[in-house]
Amino acid sequence: MKIIKYACLPLLILVLGLCLSCAKKFARTEVIPYTPYKEEAKTPPPKAEDKVEIKSEAAPPDKTAELDRQKKIKEETLREEAMREKERREKALREEAARKAALARDEAQKKLALESIYFEYDQWLIREDQKETMGKNAEWLKATPNFKVRIEGNCDERGTAEYNLALGQKRADAAKVFLEGMGISGNRIQTISYGFERSLDPGHDETAWAKNRRVDFVPVR
Repeated sequence: MKIIKYACLPLLILVLGLCLSCAKKFARTEVIPYTPYKEEAKTPPPKAEDKVEIKSEAAPPDKTAELDRQKKIKEETLREEAMREKERREKALREEAARKAALARDEAQKKLALESIYFEYDQWLIREDQKETMGKNAEWLKATPNFKVRIEGNCDERGTAEYNLALGQKRADAAKVFLEGMGISGNRIQTISYGFERSLDPGHDETAWAKNRRVDFVPVR
């Protein structure tokens, strides 16, 4: 029995050694450590290329001066044109206002039985065919002693302003002398010349000029 016991002892030791060996294997099983997920680094978007600032080449000083000079000339031309246009409009308005005033006086004279007389070109002597009208005007003034009269000399557009003012005055003075010869007191008569400023007809032909070479008689209280 002792022999069997001693014989089994090595076998038992062998079995125990095998068991211990397996246990160590299981115990030494390598544990893979947990590695947290690393987000893949994103490649940054490419930067937009810096805009290339295009700088205009500076004009040389002499060219800049020339451009400034041309600009000033253009501005001055525009101002002058605007001034001329303004003057043309104002002149047209004055002429239209004067024409309307002359027409209004003409109508008023007809209602008051005082009529205008007309002259030949560059003349101030009263025409024969106008003396009858002058006689009627004298009779009206005699019948209305409470009225005075203003005699206005007018011319057509030909000639200078100074010349036509003088010619218009001569025509008005001639009409005054005629009325005085008809018995009308000179104290009741005034004279003035408007030259070519108060045209009845704005035309530029003989028909218009014949209407504008005249003397108007305006009753004055």
